[in-house]
Amino acid sequence: MQPDETLLRLEAVQKRFGGLVVLNNIDIAVGANELIGLIGPNGAGKSTLFNLITALYTPTQGRIRFRGRDITGTAPHRICRLGIARTFQLVRTFLTMTAFENIMVGAVYGGGGRVRHATAAAEEALELVGLTAKRDVRTAHMTLSDRRLLEIARAVASSPALLLLDEPMAGLNPTEIQRMVDVIRRVRNERGVSILWVEHKVDAIMKVCSRVIVLDHGEKIADGTPREIVANRKVIEAYLGEPAA
Repeated sequence: MQPDETLLRLEAVQKRFGGLVVLNNIDIAVGANELIGLIGPNGAGKSTLFNLITALYTPTQGRIRFRGRDITGTAPHRICRLGIARTFQLVRTFLTMTAFENIMVGAVYGGGGRVRHATAAAEEALELVGLTAKRDVRTAHMTLSDRRLLEIARAVASSPALLLLDEPMAGLNPTEIQRMVDVIRRVRNERGVSILWVEHKVDAIMKVCSRVIVLDHGEKIADGTPREIVANRKVIEAYLGEPAA
């Protein structure tokens, strides 16, 4: 990856909560149109990393750059308008609103506030994730799988260059997981969106992502291709499981 291809860069990022170091000296680069998996045990700091990128938290040390611009500490709504969108591990949809109304929130408030084109952006996002038929269904009446897809659609409607996915497969059955994989691929391939994807379904990450980053106890212990990651001794011991002697 050449320097001019870097979309997001974290430079020696650290996050402390009091005396607890949750993330330490994290260096990560995400290039244009990359689909990167981010894995690690519970408590490794994955969601905290997303919260730092989207400015829900401020790094204790280090810098975060997006398209060459220092965005460290920038307000979350400005982060979205600059081109970074996300989903959440615990689904955060507006339950009293319809699917279309939820997606309109992303279309109106993201991507620089493209109000004139918001309706078209919302309709396109609905189609992308396969929820057009449920356009007018209130979110409270939708399945978990559909609400997870709806979150992706809302994020896509904001016209991001980078999408952060926080365990979009949590709680889904095998059929729903395959549908989610197909949608993630479509978002990257049809929209050209770079994706940083946190997931505990490691088999899906290894099949879909061209690159995988591994965190353990707040440290980055590996960054490479799926083949390199599954053969990495540190990763095996920390996360994938110690092989038999």
